[in-house]
Amino acid sequence: MKKNILFFDIETEVNPEAVNFIQVPNAPSNYKDQEKIAAYVAEKQAESLKTAALDPDYGRIIAIATGWFDLEPEVMDKYDHSEKEILEHFWTYYKECGGNSCGYNIIGFDLPYIMRRSFDLGVKAPIIPSLAKYRTEPTIDLMGILFNWGQAKGLKWVCKRYGINNPLPDLDGSQVANMDPETLRKYAGNDVSLVVELYKRMCGVYMPALNSYQPAFFNR
Repeated sequence: MKKNILFFDIETEVNPEAVNFIQVPNAPSNYKDQEKIAAYVAEKQAESLKTAALDPDYGRIIAIATGWFDLEPEVMDKYDHSEKEILEHFWTYYKECGGNSCGYNIIGFDLPYIMRRSFDLGVKAPIIPSLAKYRTEPTIDLMGILFNWGQAKGLKWVCKRYGINNPLPDLDGSQVANMDPETLRKYAGNDVSLVVELYKRMCGVYMPALNSYQPAFFNR
């Protein structure tokens, strides 16, 4: 029997409490006109804000979706919970599975983001995540494994290329900040479902063959 694996994915947005910390470079020294300097700074600020949600120092987690083989994904989001509550809930599940987890780019993005936001909010991790590359456990990063830890493509592209059905093809991560509660929960849950299907597809080639899907380890 394989170990219980926690599949997960996070959604983020710009943190209004942190935007004042965003670093903006000074205008080039050859800029003398104050209007041009102001325009340059404003442009760079706007560029920084576009990617701020992806930086845990400037962003925050608005949803974490978790899933297992035989259960529908569960989503905790900003509409019903504080970010701190979302993180505490995640760490409870993470402890239950002994740190055995799976996602897409979770070593490069999701786990470091969760850890930084936990650090900021004073949330303790019951198990320190393994962020080591070139391994398949306890942290299974499907993106790293599939692309041999080199230049990679996005989850939605991979699913489309290899015939994994995506029920929400018109939604992407750039839209999450403005999603209503129902849409956000569907989108976040769908991402985890895609990860589960990709994992199943990769077993037998990139990981040992999966002879039988593991039972859920939570009684609900």
